[in-house]
Amino acid sequence: MAITSEQVMTLRSQTGAGIMDCKGALNEAGGDIAKAVEILRKKGLAGLAKRSGRTMKEGVVVARNSGSATSLLEVNCETDFVAKNPDVAAFAAALASDMLTDASLANPAESEAAKERLQAVAVKMGENMAIRRGVLYNAGAGTAVNYYVHNDNRKGAIVELTFDGDMAKAKADLEALAKELAMQAVAMNPRFLRREEVDADVVAKEREIYKAKMEKDEAEAQAKAVEAGRPYKAKPAEAIEKMLEGRVNKYFQESCLIEQASIRDSKKTVTQIVKDLGAKLGGNVAVKRFNCFIVGVE
Repeated sequence: MAITSEQVMTLRSQTGAGIMDCKGALNEAGGDIAKAVEILRKKGLAGLAKRSGRTMKEGVVVARNSGSATSLLEVNCETDFVAKNPDVAAFAAALASDMLTDASLANPAESEAAKERLQAVAVKMGENMAIRRGVLYNAGAGTAVNYYVHNDNRKGAIVELTFDGDMAKAKADLEALAKELAMQAVAMNPRFLRREEVDADVVAKEREIYKAKMEKDEAEAQAKAVEAGRPYKAKPAEAIEKMLEGRVNKYFQESCLIEQASIRDSKKTVTQIVKDLGAKLGGNVAVKRFNCFIVGVE
């Protein structure tokens, strides 16, 4: 009988087995998923099949650089014990290195070849593993890239800067700042680069939450005043709107990398730190993009 791609993916999700192994097992089982799972178990995938559905909240983050190319990769597993296994570290390091030269691995989470390689490690470890995400940055003319991975190998970030001046003279300073901003991202976990990237629905939801909290606080203050026999004067609508805008601005300052207070100098924003370097180098510096991977965090 013809085996459908849906059957293959169902079996794959239940067992963690490779695509070709799933196809073979389904053909052997005549399309019966339960029998195919049994066949795969007999071939040494029993551990993964039994653990299907287990949450993968542990893992490692690695980065590699060669020439103008820099990669950042997160691999997930179930337990901290496996995350610290040398074979897992070696796999992650090798894949991050291969991302630098193999275009098909630029998005390793979508690469079947990368998943097949991980499968061999998962079988050996005896638990579910996944390539959660990975990115590849290629520094071009007028750009500088650098990364930072924390010493626990659970957090890492990569940052790209642009510069319109003499790149040859500025490269070292730009790469130093890119690394600093990668450290900033790891420490402060911004979700966005700038406020323009924040979806309007997200901002509306934040406003809704803040407004509900303010209304609750106002009602409680009024109730206490009545209970104590004191007069109570409600805040005017203009004041409430101003407070709401202040709360939304605070959300942007916490969630957008360039608006955060710098970890180097809390009296300055990241935007100011970037601007200061531009003034020193004699050109305009800007943060083009960043990615931050923290195991267990969206």
